[in-house]
Amino acid sequence: MALRTRNQSSFLKAFFLLLLCISTSRGTEQEAGSLLRWKSTLLPANGGDEPSSPLLSWLATKPMCSWRGIMCDATGRVTELSLPGTGLHGTLSALDLAAFPALTKLDLHNNNISGSIPANISSLTYLDMSQNSLSGEIPDTLPSMKQRMRYLNLSANGLYGSIPRSLSNMRGMWVFDVSRNKLTGAIPPDLFMNWPEITSFYAQNNSLTGSIPPEVSNASKLQTLFLHRNNLYGKITVEIGRVASLRRLMLSSNSLTGPIPHSVGNLTSLVLLGIFCNNLIGKIPLEIANLTALESLDLDTNQLEGEVPQALSALQNLQFLDVSNNKLSGVIPYLNTRKLLAISLANNSFTGVFPIVLCQQLYLQILDLSNNKLYGKLPRCLWNVQDLLFMDLSSNAFSGNVQMSKNFSLSLESVHLANNRLSGGFPHVLKRCRRLLILDLGENNFSDTIPSWIGFSNPLLRVLILRSNMLHGSIPWQLSQLSFLQLLDLSGNSFMGSIPRNFSNLISMMQPKPEFNVPLEISYQILHHLVLYIYTERININWKRQYHTFEGTIALMTGIDLSSNYLSGDIPPELTKLVGLRFLNLSRNCLSGVIPEDIGNLVVLETLDLSLNELSGSIPSSISELMSLNSLNLSNNHLSGEVPTGSQLQTLVDPSIYSNNFGLCGFPLDIACSDGSNSTAALFGHSHSQEIEALILYYFVLAGLTFGFWLWTGPLLLFESWRVTMFRCVDHIQDRAAKWIFAI
Repeated sequence: MALRTRNQSSFLKAFFLLLLCISTSRGTEQEAGSLLRWKSTLLPANGGDEPSSPLLSWLATKPMCSWRGIMCDATGRVTELSLPGTGLHGTLSALDLAAFPALTKLDLHNNNISGSIPANISSLTYLDMSQNSLSGEIPDTLPSMKQRMRYLNLSANGLYGSIPRSLSNMRGMWVFDVSRNKLTGAIPPDLFMNWPEITSFYAQNNSLTGSIPPEVSNASKLQTLFLHRNNLYGKITVEIGRVASLRRLMLSSNSLTGPIPHSVGNLTSLVLLGIFCNNLIGKIPLEIANLTALESLDLDTNQLEGEVPQALSALQNLQFLDVSNNKLSGVIPYLNTRKLLAISLANNSFTGVFPIVLCQQLYLQILDLSNNKLYGKLPRCLWNVQDLLFMDLSSNAFSGNVQMSKNFSLSLESVHLANNRLSGGFPHVLKRCRRLLILDLGENNFSDTIPSWIGFSNPLLRVLILRSNMLHGSIPWQLSQLSFLQLLDLSGNSFMGSIPRNFSNLISMMQPKPEFNVPLEISYQILHHLVLYIYTERININWKRQYHTFEGTIALMTGIDLSSNYLSGDIPPELTKLVGLRFLNLSRNCLSGVIPEDIGNLVVLETLDLSLNELSGSIPSSISELMSLNSLNLSNNHLSGEVPTGSQLQTLVDPSIYSNNFGLCGFPLDIACSDGSNSTAALFGHSHSQEIEALILYYFVLAGLTFGFWLWTGPLLLFESWRVTMFRCVDHIQDRAAKWIFAI
């Protein structure tokens, strides 16, 4: 009996095992069939010859668990489908996710998946569909995943609509990322109330509105809160200070108002704090000194006022500090950190001398103190900061000579010292800046010649601005050795002599430049996340008779400005080889000769100013080929002939651009040319007709005087009786006049 029972039990186990195998086999066949059907709907990827070329291993003849991107459990069921960055192109509509009961992870990020998010997701704990082309709204059916979902990343798509409040039912959420979409509406407060395990919340780069929910204080494990680049408004909730676990907080580029709450000082674990580009007011709270773990503090572009707390010196781990574009005043506080990589205090009202503590920053790469009220001499130690790449001290009141450095090689790529009171000779310390790209010494009191070593010692120079100083001598030909030079501004000095003809060797001015920025990038890690700090380069140039600041698009600003000097001689025809020029200003000099015939070669030229010189001859007809020209000034010269015509020239209707050239005629001047001939013939005809008119008038006057003279004197000479009568009449008049005088 016992033997029979054991046999029956073994039979039942074998039977159920057989049924399980049959069921599993059918299930795996269904899953494989579903995947193959989805594969067949995908479009050719990355220009491949056949659809779904990243999925060549997906064949019915091979075991499904060996296919690329497929992970299975012990029973052969699919648990993971992971194909990130494989160039998939299609939709998810043909992928029946309900056929995968064991599927827990779906990772298709960085592909070209379009369409909407599938609603039949039920078993997933990890979903990453970021960096695709998904559209539509986030479906309300996602909460059917209930507490299983831990990681949800839908970032960098085209999703719109609001964040569904029903998502708060996913009570096990750890990481939530819907950044870089087109989402609108308010942030549902229920998310923070019902997600006790949430550690990372990313909703930046959307169009979310409303205020920051005070309920954020319920997320006691939250470490990262990124809400920047939205349309959030209102005050920063004081409840933010209760999230003691926060390590990264970004609220920048919104419309937040009010002061920075003092409760921020409770976030003692905070490593990154960014509240820039808002409308915050008031003072920087003293409690910010409690954030001793802080590595990056960015408060720029607000309306903060008052002095920066001296307690800031407690932030010994600080690497980035930016409080630029505010209303801050007082002296720059002492910084007790030696880890600074970048500091920007620009566009405030800081006073005092240059802080010597900045010379002690061994790793400093970006230094911007521009547009303040700093004064005194620049310390010699400034040039000893070995890693410094960008330095902007412009628009202050620094004075004295620029001193030499003990270092023989400096890393500087961009130096801005413009609009100060610096004096002395051309700074020799720049001879050691072989990586220099941009140099702006304009609007100072430098009085020297341009050194000949500049062409050899600064071979990478792209922008050279020396305007409005007291520099003199001739323009050195060595400038033509700067093959990367694309912007040269020597205006407002006392340069003499001729324009170097070998400027035609400036090869970066020969071809129009495509648009590219010249940013300064610093990469660093915060909490194992790579962070890029990008500082955009900018320059101030005379563009279309006004000074403008250009940020980022420096490559577009290709030009030469030699105006307001004492240059003489002709305009070198070789300049017309620089076909990438967008502006050329040679005004207010003593240049003579003619305008180069091939001026029309400068096809992208937008601004041309040759006024207030001694130029003569006609305006070359090729000037009408400058189809981009929208600012022209040829006034106050000795030009003559007919003004050329052309579709673009006809838009320049202001006659003052040709004024005080007494030989010019034609549109837009009120002086009509005598015929429709070329400019030389027009000049000759006009001048010759004026001479003839003057000569005829002279002859008529002379003939009238001669005729009148003989009309009266002729009869007196010919008839004696007329003469006697005439003399008696004169004597009679004389006697009567004498009697009248004696009677008086």
